[in-house]
Amino acid sequence: MKNGTVLVFGLSVLILIGGCASVSTVNLTGRSISPATVQQIVKVNRDHVLSLKGSGSISVETPDMAQSGSFELLLHKPDSMLVKVEGPFGISVGSVLLTRTDFCFYNSFQNQLVTGAVNASTMNRIFRVNLTFDELLSLFTGGSFLAGDGNSPDSISVEDNQFVLTYRHDDGSRRYWIDPVTMLITRIQLLDQRGTLSLEERFDKFRDLGDASLPRQIRIIQHVSRRIVAVAFSDLAINTQGAPLVLDVPTNAERVRWK
Repeated sequence: MKNGTVLVFGLSVLILIGGCASVSTVNLTGRSISPATVQQIVKVNRDHVLSLKGSGSISVETPDMAQSGSFELLLHKPDSMLVKVEGPFGISVGSVLLTRTDFCFYNSFQNQLVTGAVNASTMNRIFRVNLTFDELLSLFTGGSFLAGDGNSPDSISVEDNQFVLTYRHDDGSRRYWIDPVTMLITRIQLLDQRGTLSLEERFDKFRDLGDASLPRQIRIIQHVSRRIVAVAFSDLAINTQGAPLVLDVPTNAERVRWK
């Protein structure tokens, strides 16, 4: 039985045994949605991924430039991630090793190793996007509900043949687009207090890998700065055993510590 069919079957069972929930439902082509069930399906799918190994292409577009290259990603839950990026003609751009507490970033062009504590400031300086470590982990493993969105949504609607769950907060709102077949997240939108879309994550071309379904295409769109980062996996595998993640750095590299 394909993974998508399993998820739909599981959804039907959960709706039958949990039909007494007080959360409102919305119908789409004869299918109803329970936010609690969706969150459970997303969590189960995410929890099936213990480690991830992938490679592919990465591109960055801004109003001033467009660049592309290739990448390799190694991810070990719950606390480590290694990303290597190469530019055209196989030229090494850099590598970053992240844990929940510290990071090591090697800049190949400057032969410089930068280290420091993992926090909102350093994550933004490295990746140029406001994501926490957990959010970055979720980004590469198919998306997940962000912290604070574990309860019932403020509203449920249907847009472009998908369910949309909206959660309102003091600093704005977050919208999750849910595929009506797999009940997995296909888009996450962050809006500010004025309702202006500031950040968007999109997940496309899901493929079954063992018991999990993961996207092969991921895009991060920063609407205010008009910056788009697109990742496309050509190879992707999960739960493969491997050695601890290690960052290779030349002995003559300059050492810099970010505070």
